Amino acid sequence: MTAVATDAPITDETCKAFRELSPDALTPDAVHRFVVGEDTTLQVLTAEEAAGELGDPFATELLLKGTFPRTAGEVLSAFAAAMPEGDLLRAPMFFLVGDGSQIPFSAETADVARNLRFLVTLGNGSEGPDVMLSAFNPEEGDVELMAWDHARGGFNYYQTVGDSSSWVFAGNSRHALLEATEGKGPFESHPSGNVIMKELRTPWINWDSPAANILPSAFAPDDPLRDHPWFNKKDPQGAITCEASVVRPGIERWTKARFATIAANGGKIERPERIMRQVLTSPAVNLGSSHTETSIVASTEAVDLPPRSFVDSAALTETLDLQAPPAFTVPGSRYAAALTAFDVALTDGDSFSRPGDTHFVFLVPERAAEDQAVVVAAIDSGLLTERLAACLLMVDFANPVFSERRAALLRHVPPTATITNDASDFSQALADAILAAAASTAEGSPEHEFAERWNAGEAWREAFNPLLESYYAAVTARLSDQEGFNDLFRLAEARRQRVRQMPIFESPLLFAQTNIPASERVMQSDGTVIER
Repeated sequence: MTAVATDAPITDETCKAFRELSPDALTPDAVHRFVVGEDTTLQVLTAEEAAGELGDPFATELLLKGTFPRTAGEVLSAFAAAMPEGDLLRAPMFFLVGDGSQIPFSAETADVARNLRFLVTLGNGSEGPDVMLSAFNPEEGDVELMAWDHARGGFNYYQTVGDSSSWVFAGNSRHALLEATEGKGPFESHPSGNVIMKELRTPWINWDSPAANILPSAFAPDDPLRDHPWFNKKDPQGAITCEASVVRPGIERWTKARFATIAANGGKIERPERIMRQVLTSPAVNLGSSHTETSIVASTEAVDLPPRSFVDSAALTETLDLQAPPAFTVPGSRYAAALTAFDVALTDGDSFSRPGDTHFVFLVPERAAEDQAVVVAAIDSGLLTERLAACLLMVDFANPVFSERRAALLRHVPPTATITNDASDFSQALADAILAAAASTAEGSPEHEFAERWNAGEAWREAFNPLLESYYAAVTARLSDQEGFNDLFRLAEARRQRVRQMPIFESPLLFAQTNIPASERVMQSDGTVIER
């Protein structure tokens, strides 16, 4: 049987495309398909078509058996009714996050959009959960759900529309990697098809955690969510559990499946550029911050600054065993002076404004965990040698995210690659292409910088560690006076501005506002910042 169109063509290719869907356009109690980039209209899938494409437990245990929950709460109830006693799909874990989660409710803050939403996971195992759903209210529609496809690998993305009893299949993780669908629909904000948790590292600035509990006072006094079981039963360790048991295992799960597909295809990679994009550019980011709260920053002797805002230590140190960065700190009085000089305030741009930084100060972007997982997998699979990975990542290493210099090396990536017996000639081919291009580029080009790194040969660690040590010393020196720290604060603001242009930026409360003019700023290896 053939799928039936139920709506006019939809032209929006962003994640907002689903907001254009009207509940009236959906067939009740039916599975729909709308994979942006492949589908131009909303389709109703027959039972055979749905069974042929969907192999996750949400589909196999509920949808394909005629159960169509309307709300997030009904999803949990449906699994509880469908699964036998003791099944992990009957054992939910609850987490809570919101960009305004640390703003207590009061008459003055009543209109602040705190964007508080629940993440609920089911089927939690060693590889992470089988089902994850996100909802602002357990009793309302507009639910986003991801479920692991045990038949094909990858996460299947689903969404409800209003109060409709139908569900829309929006694609599988693999669609994030295909030319027709990459960067479109849900893969605009999930660029590699993976699980995302913006604040993935302690102290998890917007997630409920022991470092920053989300209290009932974040809700209005008459809000029923204050006493809702999901709120009262949220995981006691919050973000600690979410990072360790949900997100990181989920990232590894999809990355492992992605590279296993390459192996099953005889090691052939038709678009290695798609992998190298995650090595050389910043299609996604995570956010890291200090552990110091803005309320006490002025009286704090030493404010810790997240080291990954200065160097990609996840790849360079943890994966490639290069020199680790020191603990970067700045006196609280110096940080407070910068807050005053740059008129820093947390504001929603409307009814709420509070002088100072975000709850934990110095919130900045860093390399995304999903991209780091690809670096590791590319090395482990034999696609990249450690030497090539190090030489590429040491180009413009003072800018761990948003480096135009590293991104420029993408133009030299060979069109295809093959991995045979855990090895590939791809690394040598890419190195040769960059070295050949260096001769025709200006001195100081990214190609020249790569050639200098490559010429270190197999003694690359001995050559690169002094470069990093010199850089760390330079950053430490810049932090020792107000002018130097102010420059680094301006740099951080420029990087935040880049994040504000990304789909993960959903609320003005994610970052504090400043009076710093928008401008491109880049770090130099001598610790100075230049403005372009």
